[in-house]
Amino acid sequence: MRANAAPDPLGALQAAARPSAGRPQAAASRLLVAGAGGPLGRAVLEHALAGGRYAGVSVLTCAPLQSGLRGLRTLSHDAAAAAPIAADTAVVVFDRGRDFHGRDAAYHLPDPAELPSLARRLREGGARTLVVMEPVLPSLLPQALQHGLATLDEHAVAACGFERLLFVRPTQQAAAVDLRSAPQRLARWMLSQLRYMIPAREQPVRADAVAAFVFEVLRQWPDAPAGTRVAAAPLVWQAAQAGGPGPVVRDWLGAPAVTG
Repeated sequence: MRANAAPDPLGALQAAARPSAGRPQAAASRLLVAGAGGPLGRAVLEHALAGGRYAGVSVLTCAPLQSGLRGLRTLSHDAAAAAPIAADTAVVVFDRGRDFHGRDAAYHLPDPAELPSLARRLREGGARTLVVMEPVLPSLLPQALQHGLATLDEHAVAACGFERLLFVRPTQQAAAVDLRSAPQRLARWMLSQLRYMIPAREQPVRADAVAAFVFEVLRQWPDAPAGTRVAAAPLVWQAAQAGGPGPVVRDWLGAPAVTG
């Protein structure tokens, strides 16, 4: 698979303007996206707005954001606050990426240490489903963020009591290494150039394909058993193949096939 390519910054606007193909809108369903900056966050926001399945889509911001996107609401985020954050479903994206003229700077980009507190505030605000998405290209992240993801407190998040909790890991997790010396950094860079030696199903998939997988899970999950699930790299890779994520997700969740 190709390495991730950042979507057009106007993609979300174009997607929001497309009709929802006759899908009924869940009038009481509110979706919140935390971490809409970066390639993966933008893909998530585009799919959220294009689906037509949510009464409203909110995004956490850390600076004023002028947006003409239909159905999009901005929520100013204070990491030190403790007030509940209203949502029915929340997607937290850990990603950093190319910035389009400062646009990404307006989005709140969560820190791994913040996740338990953020999850608790979402649960108190009514969220029953939480998705935590790790980046498709972790090697491009700052070292502090990489180490933070390696020690992500998933148990604290699970203890918040979500009915449905999903951790998405599009790439294989690498062991944390000390890259303070120049030879270590050079060796890591040289190894990263040998991606063709990595099995295809362990390579990162496009951000758009990861987002499509997540929203297919959210679509089917109400008909499947609740609980906590982890979507590892091979599953995400399989869902990105030509057959699309639908059958893969259905088999994974054990949900009945949709007929008619």
